[in-house]
Amino acid sequence: MNEKNLKKHLIYWILPCVVTLSCILLFYLNWFGLSELIAPEINREFGIVENLQLVILVLILIYSIKGIRKRETKIEKYGYLFVAVATSFVFLEEIDYGLHYYDYLIEKTTEQVTEVAVFDRKIRNIHNEGKITLNLFKLASYALIVACFVVLPLLPATLKKRFLLLNYFAPSRFIVTTAISLLVLNQIALYLYKNYDYSNPSLNANVSEFEELMTYYIIFLYIREMIRKPRVNNKLVKV
Repeated sequence: MNEKNLKKHLIYWILPCVVTLSCILLFYLNWFGLSELIAPEINREFGIVENLQLVILVLILIYSIKGIRKRETKIEKYGYLFVAVATSFVFLEEIDYGLHYYDYLIEKTTEQVTEVAVFDRKIRNIHNEGKITLNLFKLASYALIVACFVVLPLLPATLKKRFLLLNYFAPSRFIVTTAISLLVLNQIALYLYKNYDYSNPSLNANVSEFEELMTYYIIFLYIREMIRKPRVNNKLVKV
């Protein structure tokens, strides 16, 4: 394995697997008593998992803005503008539009915050509202992952060369390893959630936080790839 491929393996699946799996094990097995760092009982929003999600979303936003500035055609600029707006919306959703910071500043008690953070009795965002989460956000993300990050990169090279637009939007085959990692890590988290007697209730009914972390990362990798694709002779081509 050459140095270039080793770097790709590190970026596409080794590093995200190490980070996410460490968070999963530290939370459910409470190694070294670090479960609270992963997702605090008072409010999971202040934990490592949630803040890693925010960091990745900021990176996606930065790359999207870079795409708006770098690309010359209007359709590409509008595409990156859409990604930037969508990412901003998701970011605001993830921070509950600042509500948990407000709760902290006004010094809400642990019981008051836990009632909302754990049991979600009040509406604080859109994506955590029961049927909307299951029927819209989750299904849409699963469809996107399978279509864009498994099917599309594995299409025959002859087909991609025949359709330049298809070739342009197809990510590298390395991203398939990220998609597989996402699936495996999600199953590990679900298994521990259902079968292990853990003590921290902050992620009760929210085990998908680990999945979201990997989902945002795979989208970041894709936007990063797209930014690096050049335009040659006014035709979209794959690097």
